[in-house]
Amino acid sequence: MPSHINKDFPCLLSYSKLDGFIQTIILMRYFYSFCYICLLLLPNQRSSGQDISFSESLNQVYTNSNVLRIAENERAKAKSIHQSLNSSWFPTIAATGSYTWMSDKIEVTQEYKSLLEPFDSYFNKNIITQTIGNTIHNFLGNTTFSVPIMDQNWASIDAAIVYPIFTGGRRIYANAIGKEIENIGTLGEQETRATIFLLWVETYYGLQLSIENEKVRKENLQALSNHYREVLAFKANGMTNEMDCLIAQVAVEDAERQWKAAKKNTSIVQYRFYQMLGLDSTCNYNTSSPLFIHSSIPSLEWFIAQSHNAPLLQAMKAKETIANKNVNIAIADYFPTIAIFGKQTLMSYNIPKNLMPPTIVGASLVWNIFDGLQRERKIKQSKIDVAISNNQYNEAQKQLTTAIHKAYYELENAKESINTLGSTIAMTDELIRIRKAAYKEGMATTTEVIDAQTANAKAKLMLMAEYYRYDMMLATLVSLCGIPQHFEKWSNQQ
Repeated sequence: MPSHINKDFPCLLSYSKLDGFIQTIILMRYFYSFCYICLLLLPNQRSSGQDISFSESLNQVYTNSNVLRIAENERAKAKSIHQSLNSSWFPTIAATGSYTWMSDKIEVTQEYKSLLEPFDSYFNKNIITQTIGNTIHNFLGNTTFSVPIMDQNWASIDAAIVYPIFTGGRRIYANAIGKEIENIGTLGEQETRATIFLLWVETYYGLQLSIENEKVRKENLQALSNHYREVLAFKANGMTNEMDCLIAQVAVEDAERQWKAAKKNTSIVQYRFYQMLGLDSTCNYNTSSPLFIHSSIPSLEWFIAQSHNAPLLQAMKAKETIANKNVNIAIADYFPTIAIFGKQTLMSYNIPKNLMPPTIVGASLVWNIFDGLQRERKIKQSKIDVAISNNQYNEAQKQLTTAIHKAYYELENAKESINTLGSTIAMTDELIRIRKAAYKEGMATTTEVIDAQTANAKAKLMLMAEYYRYDMMLATLVSLCGIPQHFEKWSNQQ
């Protein structure tokens, strides 16, 4: 007979009637509690739904992401800026039209006296011509006449073209800046994709972790419920006392609470899962890509080498290049701007062609000799921007390398924990078997059985958590290095 059998009460039938009635009430309470738990543990299979892998779902997340649409628009905007900076290589062609009204006409006024003076020698030859000359002088000498040049109202429609042939290198440097701006837009889109990728890894595998946790909690509840049933059977046969029943019942209720909490957590993560996919929560998708561990991850040095091409560092480098080109543009202000131009009058009104030719071609030179030391200050500011960009790049490189070290060591720790927890689970499985057998023989207590079962569930939960930590650290590594495609490849080679 087991050692924990109550020897003072060898049989329930030996109680008094009152004690028998109280004992029946207690047994009924245990029975109802057990039936309620059995109802909770009835098979509750998830409704069959469409399986969706991580790669398939990631493409759908990209398609549905508004943040990615913004990044794509920013990239298109950067490309447009590059194209607008290239426009300086082309001539400027413009059509102009003007109408002018003046308060007075443009005309030339001339006295007749100055026009008659060259003829004085001719008129003085004889008396007759002298008389004629005097008469003309007396009649016209003090009068004037006007010759109109342009009317009060005049208008014209012209076509003009201007083409700079030398700008001191400004156009070359502006084109280089445009390329870097477009490159930054492309790198910004890549960074956004990496951020969305990391967030989706957290969500997708977080849902997988929640489902596994819920499964472990349910299995733990089932195991404790089975033990509770054994304790009730022992109690009914007078082989244990009420304290063991209460201990077992408390353990079951605690396991039930943890299981319900795990179910709620799964629902929360599932809602986020559907939101990122752009689907209604009534849809039914099953995650088909399990938590994994890859056996041959490259070395830390490999990840650090890959990080040199990370979008973050490349964008910082592009900003440094832009700062250097701005220095060159500031220096180019010391050189003149030479351009050729032409104008063709297409239509005119009241404009004499002898005063304003319809076609004009020429060249112009603009050289800023002194601008109040503005160029010197601009060069100084541009050089300061270069120094700032260089320091920002170096600091970003240090922080990125530190983040890679941290993520890689977390990855290694998770891998070691997974190997350790595998043996821990095997040992706790054996411990459960031994203590259950010992309990039936009276060599172990209910508390020891419950502790063994709880330790087994805890080890399984920790194992799933370490798998999740491994996957998250791996995703973090590839995101930092700008190579998220490797995650999908390694997940398929687990």
